Formats: sequence, C-alpha cells, structure tokens
Amino acid sequence: MGKLKKAKNNSGGIKIKKLHCTAMICSSLLCISLLVTVFFTKNNYSKMFLSIHDYSECSKAINDFRSASDYLSNQSRLYSVNLDKTFIDNYIEEYTSYQRREKSIEIIELSHVGDEPDIKLKMAYKESQALAQVELYALKLITESLNLPKDQVPSLIYETLLTPPDQKLSAEEKLNKARLSLFDSNYINSKERISGFTQDALNSLVVSYLHAERTGDTSIRNLFFLAIVGVSFLLVITILIYFLIIFFVLSPLQKSIKNVELGKKMEVSGSYETKYIATTYNSLIEKTEIKTSILKHKAEHDSLTGLINRDAFEQIKKILMDSAEPIAYLILDIDFFKTINDSFGHLVGDEVLKKIAFLLLDKFRTTDYIARIGGDEFAIIMTKFGNSPEQVIQAKIDALNKTLQNVSDGLPSVSLSVGVSFSSCGFLKEMEAQADKALYKVKKGGRCNCSFYNFQDSDIIM
Repeated sequence: MGKLKKAKNNSGGIKIKKLHCTAMICSSLLCISLLVTVFFTKNNYSKMFLSIHDYSECSKAINDFRSASDYLSNQSRLYSVNLDKTFIDNYIEEYTSYQRREKSIEIIELSHVGDEPDIKLKMAYKESQALAQVELYALKLITESLNLPKDQVPSLIYETLLTPPDQKLSAEEKLNKARLSLFDSNYINSKERISGFTQDALNSLVVSYLHAERTGDTSIRNLFFLAIVGVSFLLVITILIYFLIIFFVLSPLQKSIKNVELGKKMEVSGSYETKYIATTYNSLIEKTEIKTSILKHKAEHDSLTGLINRDAFEQIKKILMDSAEPIAYLILDIDFFKTINDSFGHLVGDEVLKKIAFLLLDKFRTTDYIARIGGDEFAIIMTKFGNSPEQVIQAKIDALNKTLQNVSDGLPSVSLSVGVSFSSCGFLKEMEAQADKALYKVKKGGRCNCSFYNFQDSDIIM
C-alpha cells in the first residue's frame, strides 16, 4: 500500500478529467451560443418571410382596391352608355357583396394600422366613396329616365333621392345629366386623386418592405457570420481534444500495451491517469516478479528426469484454476513398470524413465506442463489447443507407444496407458478423478492406449 500511495503522489501530468471538463464547458458554451444564434437567425428569417408575405398580401390588397374602384366606375359608365341592366347589377354586386375596397382596407389594417399605407388607402376609400355617391346618383337619374319598374331597380339606387330640380327634368335631360356627371372633369379629377392615393399607399408599402428587407438581410448576415465563427471554434476545440487525447492517452496506452505484451514494464508518460496506471502496474509487476522467482525456486525439477516435480505441478494447477482458457489434463502410467525393475534392475528402470521423459518433452509443446508425479506416473497439462484435441493427443500417445516399443536402444520395450479429461475454463479439481477413471478404463481394456473422459454423460471415450 505504501508503494502504491507513493506512486499516486508522484504520478504528475495533466489530468484528463480536468481537460475533459474544460473542453466540455467550452464546447457547451459554444453550442449554446450557436443555438442562440440559430434561434435569432430563425426569428429574423421568419420576420423577413413575414415581411415578404405582408408585402405580397398588402400590395395585392391595394391593387384590388384600385381594381374595385375602377370596376365601379366602368360599370356605371357602361350602363349610362348601353343602358344594359347587367352593368347596374354588376355595380350593385361589387358595391354590396364583394366589397373589395373594404376588404382591402381590413387587410392593410392587420399589419399597417396607423402607418402610411393605411392612411393613404383610407384617403383613397374616402374619395372613392364620394365618387360612388356621384355614380349612384347618376344611376338613379338613368333609371328614372328609363322609367323602370320598381322591382327592376336595386334598392340601393331606388332609395337614392333626386333633388327637386332634377326631379322636374325630362327623361332625356336626366340621361344627359347622368352621362355628363360620369365623364366631366370633376369625376376625372376624383379618379386621379384615388389613383394617386393608392399609388402613394403602394409606394410607402414598398419603402417599408425594402427597409425591413435590408434590416433583416443585415441581421441574418451578421448571425451567419457569428455561426461560422462559432462552428470554427468548435471545430478547433474538437481537433485540439482529439490530438490531446492521442498525445496524452492513446499514444502512451499503445506503448504500454506493447510493453505488457512483451512482459515489460509500462512506460510512465502521458496524462495523470495513464501515468498513475503505469506506476501502479509497474509496482504490481515488481511484486509479481518476486512471487514468480519464489515460485520458480520452490518448483524444483525432478532430479532423475528433469521434469517438473509434484510440488511445482500442484502450484501450476492452482495458478491455472484462475485461467479462462480450456485445459486438457493427462495422467500417464508405464505399463508393468514393476516387472521391468524386477527383471532388469532399477538402473534400467531409471533409464526407461529418462527415455520416457525425453520423448514426452519431444512430442509435447513447450507451452505444455509435463511433470513426474510418482515413481512411474507422469502428468501433463495442455493449454491453447485447437478444435480437435482428442485427435492430437491420441496421435501423440500412439507415436510415443510406437517409439517405446522399439528396442533398438537396448532398453526393454514398454508402453503407456493414458487417461485424459477436459475443462472449458481453467483447471478443476475433479479433472484428476476424471482422468483416473479414463486411465482405469485403458488398463481394463488392455493398456497401451489413451481414453478420454466425457463429463457430459460421465462416459469414457476410447
């Protein structure tokens, strides 16, 4: 604990946590600024869109007003010339039903009440209404001159009263007076004033729209500039964070991973966190090396065969209990070894043991753990094998027995009986009993062979 604490105090370096918090705060502030900028840009864009929509609607309303006023004049004049009742019906329909002039004023009042377009259009409406009274009076004179029945005269015209002098005029005089009133200079001047007022309303609307467009365009341009600056800063921060992480975290970790794979100590570099991990790991490595040296010292080899002895083999079993790798456990027994000792002597028996040990080391891999656990008993733990370990083990045992039965070296012919058990994850204590059962099956079946314990159905595979 003392060493770990010291390593922690001496780690130093930039703390990723602080760097991360700082970057997050800056990024968050920039994101908030961008959101605010986008919000204001959207609002200004909406205002600009509304301004365009308002200009479109209001300009249409002003033009509709002008068209309605001209339409009333045309229908009254056409009636005075052609005396066709259709024109008087059209006039009354526009005046009382369509009412485009009144509707135009209502549209203007929605967004420009009290403004120049509203004032000018109302002045045009006032003038137009005065002109409409002239037109209605003229239409009354015409209907009187034609002596039309009451049911053929619209109520609006029928209710219009003529002056006493005009009532005394003849039909022809009434018609001539009506025509004159619709084409004289006063009527024309009134039409020009209406046209002037509507044009003034339209011009003031254009000025208002152009001002709103310039203001909105400038505002949107400024906001877009701020957004570009904000995105640029955010990009710079992102790139900076990326390179800082590479320099202070990823690069030191990659170097440390290589050292770990090579069994070396980690390089103490980078951020505070990576330095802390490296110093802590290195401290643990030092302790592990001490434990390993102690384990190696205790794991003395068998003096006769040079193989791992029982004590070392037991230590290996304990270590492999924590392994996540699949394990194969083999128990090997020399068939009728006592007979060899009795017939040829213990010296020959020792040579046979040496020969078997040599062949085991030759046939099995350096990654396998081979031990002599008794007089004529051997055990092997295999790791990191492929998908068909039974076939591989069977082939090795067959080759061993074939070699051991060759007496060209002057030693007696011997054979091995082998029992094998498997584990999918680390060494298990029950593997010894399982291998023993498999070995018993071999001996019972004639020896000089290999059998495998199947833990799924508790059966032995020969």
